[in-house]
Amino acid sequence: MDFSKPLTVTISFNSPHAVSYRFWYKKPGDAKYTIFATGTDNEYSTSSMHSHVVGPLPSGSELVYLVWFSGNEYTAYAMELALSQEGVLLPGYGFSHRDTTDSDGFAQEKHTITLV
Repeated sequence: MDFSKPLTVTISFNSPHAVSYRFWYKKPGDAKYTIFATGTDNEYSTSSMHSHVVGPLPSGSELVYLVWFSGNEYTAYAMELALSQEGVLLPGYGFSHRDTTDSDGFAQEKHTITLV
């Protein structure tokens, strides 16, 4: 990773759910997190992808993502998240989450990535 260049954060969904998400970052020494992207898929969709650019961010910065899935109860969802710079995927910065919604048709994924 080149800490002098911005990052592209790409999130993709492959499931029949309405989705809402939010991204934050925090640089070392910052007191609080800063929102840098939000998004929704209001239609029940089987596949979608969204990209957002942030930074440059120094080593030790944190990226947090929170994703909500809403649909039928006990249905499977899949999401992928990847970090890239100048169109090149960064090794070790690809993430996959698969699970099912609960009895109310809801699921949440919240994760923190530390940039090193």
